[in-house]
Amino acid sequence: MLINIVILFIKDLLPIFILLCLLNTSVAPSVLSKNRLFTALVLSFVGVFATFHFMPTMSELFGGVGIEVIQSIELLLIYFCLLFSSSYLVTQNKLTKFQCNLIIMAIVLFTVVNASQFIVFLDSYIVNSESIRNIIVGLVIGFGICLSFSALMYFSMLWFVKKGKLFIIYFIWSLFLSGHISQIVNLLQQVDIIQSSGALWDSTNIIKDSSEYGHMLNTLFGYEASPSFEFVVLYAVSLLLFLSYFIFVLLKRQCPVDQIKEK
Repeated sequence: MLINIVILFIKDLLPIFILLCLLNTSVAPSVLSKNRLFTALVLSFVGVFATFHFMPTMSELFGGVGIEVIQSIELLLIYFCLLFSSSYLVTQNKLTKFQCNLIIMAIVLFTVVNASQFIVFLDSYIVNSESIRNIIVGLVIGFGICLSFSALMYFSMLWFVKKGKLFIIYFIWSLFLSGHISQIVNLLQQVDIIQSSGALWDSTNIIKDSSEYGHMLNTLFGYEASPSFEFVVLYAVSLLLFLSYFIFVLLKRQCPVDQIKEK
């Protein structure tokens, strides 16, 4: 049970640590002020416990697949909110108030999606467990792992920023978001809304999905040991959209300079 709690912590809560780390260091460093972070924290707590409370009702929506559909919609909203708020990495210009609000909304939704799943599984462990001590120890170890890993990520991103490797940061950011939006395919395949065409390859012998490394890589860029064709297509489209936005913003940034040179 101790190992399960640790893996659960890494699987569901580590993505939140990584998201905040990437936003604070490079993607939107000026957005996460104390007031905005407090607001996001309060809204996240309300959203997580509201989701936990109304989950039985939500599950009955859309013919019994309400949770999967709602989570898919939330993941889409998160992706597009963060996509159109990523221009700082290209322009280095201050984000607009609208972009800042999109980022806060994305943080809240991202926390609700991940933390609500964690609360559901943790509640089942507490109900069926005879030893609360193992659960507490597992939570402490899981929190320590997430804090240590996010600290390494934090200083790595700061190093990339210092060296001016903005495209590398943007690519890491795009991999992170593409990995999470691609989970929509897995959610909808679970309830047969999307039919799976089977796995394109199987790397289970190298890294299993259920292992600590598997969950870690899944958090960073959506690793799947046996990805379906639909998963790979959505992942590729997501990456292409992100890179296209990067080029669009870059060209838009350079356009005024070119016009001045022509004059």
